[in-house]
Amino acid sequence: MRGTVRSRAFVAAAVCLAVVAAPAAAFDLNGTWSGKISCKGIFDSAPQTIALTPTVLIEDDGSLVKIGVSGVHYNGVPFPTPGQEEKGELAIIRCDTSSTRSGGEFGGEFGRMKVTTNPRKGTASLSGMSFEAATLIAPSLDTCRWSLKRISTAPVSLDNCEQPPPP
Repeated sequence: MRGTVRSRAFVAAAVCLAVVAAPAAAFDLNGTWSGKISCKGIFDSAPQTIALTPTVLIEDDGSLVKIGVSGVHYNGVPFPTPGQEEKGELAIIRCDTSSTRSGGEFGGEFGRMKVTTNPRKGTASLSGMSFEAATLIAPSLDTCRWSLKRISTAPVSLDNCEQPPPP
């Protein structure tokens, strides 16, 4: 009896370890997307509203997501919902984001997106908010709402963000 209890405890521990150690299945965002990005804020002390309908390209390798929006590039990190491999969130940051406060370098964009995918159909949606600040041309500050749907799962290839020069 004692050996059976130990055997069951060992098996249970091994199963738990395998479940915890297994990599989480992540959603797949690869492809071409369309939709709307709407921004409201200020530009040079005046209110501004911008509505974009860009074609968005996404390359997703499972741990790093590269996003191209009309020539502007972002990196993203996926956060799959535990137990729901088709859903999750995505943290994004625009590649030229800088915290340098001197000159015109200060600014950039970061955001948080909600992700829903359906691998059987090849469909997916991405929605959320980003926050943008800049000082290069004129002081500006915007809050942007993203609402995108995948229109193609054909693979795309995007460049990595440039590494900043060493200080």
